[in-house]
Amino acid sequence: MNETSTSFEAITLSVSEGIAQLTLNRPASLNALNDAMFREIPLAVAQATQAGARALLITGAGRGFCSGADLVGRGFAPTSSEAQREAVNRAGFERVISLVRALNEAPMPVVCAINGVAAGGGVGIALAGDVILMASSARFVLTFVPKLGLVPDVGATWLMTRMVGRARTMAASLLGDAISAQDAERWGMVARLVDDAQLHAEAMAVCRRLADGPQVAVARTRRLVDAAPEMPIGAHILLERDMQVGLIGSAEHLEGIAAFREKRPARFS
Repeated sequence: MNETSTSFEAITLSVSEGIAQLTLNRPASLNALNDAMFREIPLAVAQATQAGARALLITGAGRGFCSGADLVGRGFAPTSSEAQREAVNRAGFERVISLVRALNEAPMPVVCAINGVAAGGGVGIALAGDVILMASSARFVLTFVPKLGLVPDVGATWLMTRMVGRARTMAASLLGDAISAQDAERWGMVARLVDDAQLHAEAMAVCRRLADGPQVAVARTRRLVDAAPEMPIGAHILLERDMQVGLIGSAEHLEGIAAFREKRPARFS
């Protein structure tokens, strides 16, 4: 696949050999989320899909992953009433919903390489990955409640509760204490820690493995894993059946069997 790249204001996107790399690109603000970034991330996921990407890497430029909402550059328009203020905020929140849906509904597996602090809404972006790698010096911080008088957003509490349970999610949300990379790994928030200097290379290697893998099986496994916490075993085994019956004897399955018998790497087209 030929290399392609697209120009954006607050992110960069490149697609090469089936791997898309989306970089949050406002390093001076530790990649704080501004209007352009909210708008451009869903567009980039769509463009990566159209370009045929089989894996998507998300990381941050510079020394941070994402520091959350841009509190310096954002202004608040005056409103005449409480109801008007809430209506304006509700309309504005659609950009958050669009971003969360774009990441969590991406048709290709998402690898997040957390290269520095992920704070506020950056936590939700970081935890949206299917495979999450974290630099040893990085950290998570949920700043919403204690610092800003807001509830966590960008899906952070939904994702964290599923990963680490109620007690740790509640404490992290209400108190805002930083979560070190070592604790994040111990709690099950990330797949593994990587030395800072090796993070990008390791993330690209994971993307390569995913891009070269059996795409239908990858997509259906992502669906099974995401559905599991919400379903009783009786319903989940039926979903498992529905995912599996179309794969047994498929081209991907037959190639896997042939590669096993011939003692060679499988070649999934």
